[in-house]
Amino acid sequence: MIIESILVMSGLGLGFGVFLAFASKKYAVKSDPRITQVLSVLPGNNCGACGYPGCAGYAEAVCKDENVATDLCSPGGQEVADNVSKVVCRECDSVKEQRVAKLHCAGGIAEAKTKYNYKGVKTCKSAAMLAKGPKACSYGCIGFGDCAKVCNFNALHMGPLGLPLLTKENCVACNACVKECPKNLFSLVPKKSKVHVLCSSNDKAADVIKSCKVGCISCKRCEMICPVEGKAIHVNDNLAKIDYSKCISCGKCVEVCPRKIIINEKKKN
Repeated sequence: MIIESILVMSGLGLGFGVFLAFASKKYAVKSDPRITQVLSVLPGNNCGACGYPGCAGYAEAVCKDENVATDLCSPGGQEVADNVSKVVCRECDSVKEQRVAKLHCAGGIAEAKTKYNYKGVKTCKSAAMLAKGPKACSYGCIGFGDCAKVCNFNALHMGPLGLPLLTKENCVACNACVKECPKNLFSLVPKKSKVHVLCSSNDKAADVIKSCKVGCISCKRCEMICPVEGKAIHVNDNLAKIDYSKCISCGKCVEVCPRKIIINEKKKN
């Protein structure tokens, strides 16, 4: 009886083994070897700047869909775009204009007034839930460094005046700080551009003056002096904004701004 049971179990085991071996070959999902090759040429930062969940997500997408561009890796630049194109046998896409993160606020602790003493969790997201934060300007940087915490490239750190400072050389335009800031104070701007507006307030001039020493008062002097045809800077909804596709970084708007809220990085170098 015992011998028969052993023989039956052995037979069943052999039968299942043969079936599984057959099934594994017949129904095996073939992986694209190019995905591994693309992964090997990507920098491996997993920053998400490409719009996909990490380098593996981008590698799979660019191999499966020919409409996915080969130049989406910001940290890798043109060299990585060339290598990805070679792997997927496509004509190389030209890398888009290099960009960096820019904070559109200059209202640090020395410039911006506060409306209450915040005692809660020290994150910008938490503070923003309470009357839009402790600063008198509801558009201003709260200064608890949520943006710096999510930066994986050591491009952002908090300065002594309660504002995040950018190390441009380290920024890969991954968009993490843009997504994290509850006040939407960051944007990705062309790396070559030197003139920037450091304010995001849409308040009227009288309210801006009460809450911040450096906020835009929508005087339009910048717009009037801009020499570019069609103007590269416009004041809309009480705020000056630069059209980077037109701006020639001449700095004329910087010179006439009474609140010194428009800066020219050329003069810093």
